[in-house]
Amino acid sequence: MWARRVVRAWCVVWAGLCVGVVLAFCPSGCKCNNHFPSATCVGVGLNVLPILFNPGLRRLNLAHNLLTSVGQSLVFFENLEELDLSNNLLHSLDTGSLENQKRLRELRLAHNNLTSLSPGALLGLQHLRLLDLSHNGMVELPAGVLVDTPHLTVLLLAHNKLHALPHHTFRGLHSLLVLDLCNNYFRDVPSLSLEHLHVLKSLQLCRNRITRLGSHAFTTPALVSLSLETNNIDFAASDAFSQLQELKQLNLNDNLLREIPRAPASLQLLIFSKNNITTIGVQDLENLGRLSKLDISRCPHLRELHPDAFSHCVSLEHLLVSHNPLLRQLPDKLFASLPRLASLDLRANSLETLRASSLPLPTLKHLDLRGNRLVCNCSLRWLPPLLAASNTSLVVPDVQCAAPDKLRGLFLSRCVALVPSVTCDHPSKNIVPNYPPKYQPGLETTTMPTAVHISAKECGEKEVPVVEV
Repeated sequence: MWARRVVRAWCVVWAGLCVGVVLAFCPSGCKCNNHFPSATCVGVGLNVLPILFNPGLRRLNLAHNLLTSVGQSLVFFENLEELDLSNNLLHSLDTGSLENQKRLRELRLAHNNLTSLSPGALLGLQHLRLLDLSHNGMVELPAGVLVDTPHLTVLLLAHNKLHALPHHTFRGLHSLLVLDLCNNYFRDVPSLSLEHLHVLKSLQLCRNRITRLGSHAFTTPALVSLSLETNNIDFAASDAFSQLQELKQLNLNDNLLREIPRAPASLQLLIFSKNNITTIGVQDLENLGRLSKLDISRCPHLRELHPDAFSHCVSLEHLLVSHNPLLRQLPDKLFASLPRLASLDLRANSLETLRASSLPLPTLKHLDLRGNRLVCNCSLRWLPPLLAASNTSLVVPDVQCAAPDKLRGLFLSRCVALVPSVTCDHPSKNIVPNYPPKYQPGLETTTMPTAVHISAKECGEKEVPVVEV
């Protein structure tokens, strides 16, 4: 029945060609363009691949339909360059199904029910550049199945059930630049399989089950970007990244590491948030002189930063040290050795104070201190004018006092009016509202504590109400 239907359809097309007219059929709900031969049939309920399209099609989009098989339906479309069969019900790709698509450059098969690829499934695709097999149920990728795609540059295998790869899986892929293996079941880095990828630039291994990075774990010397986000990595050998001398971006977010592993000196971006680190020592970042962005946020056990922790990161421009609940203080002049620092995010730590001498204020463009436990005493005298200034390029979101009790919840920018007249002979002196003595909340004494007095009205009536006499 199927063979008879194919023969009948081919006869119709051939008859049209014989009289010099190409009969281009466009199914209901589809959009067809004969000037740049293309057809788009997205979400129109197709359960069979139409074969009466313009045989000169270069782009065919059949995404979001009910196709279960390709069969030999594509035999008529030798000029295809882009084919999208994503979000269908495909359960297999038969040997030779795409053999006539020798010009195909992009093949999208994401969001189907593929569990594996048969040998020869990609036969004929010698010009394929992009292959998207993500969001399937693939449990294996047989060795040799990719040998028919020697010019492949992007291979997307995320959201499958792969747990291992044969040694020669990627043999012959001399042009592969991007490999996405995120959201699979890998417990180890597939080092032996990767050693054939000599020009690979981007490797994504995020959201797997990797627990350790052994010696020379990565054998792809041209790698520029590596993501290991959201694994269970609790150990990294000192030479785990030693062969990645071109690496510029490393994402280790959301793992179990207790120390920052030694990274290549070429690194420009390091994301080390959500790890079990407790301290950052003077040697942890010592070889990262080219680092421009560093994220050490949401580390629940981080308590201490060495005074020279960032002293070698002379190219650092963006630094995030936020949401670390046990981080209560920062060493004096911790950031002063960063001549290019433009953005500093210190949100939601447990900082009680921050000295101006710690910051490279001439270069800073953005400083965020919100969500800390700031004690509004004379050690923060420098901050209110900065918060209220309108003639500066430095952006500083307003912050609230956490202590003393009289100033809790008060926004510091509202206390700027009297700061120029304040004299502080001791940094721990509190800046308190000027209540009439006998009406100070919680105090029965008529004597004022030794402090700098700023009126409640100047500091914001809503936060610290004035008691009328």
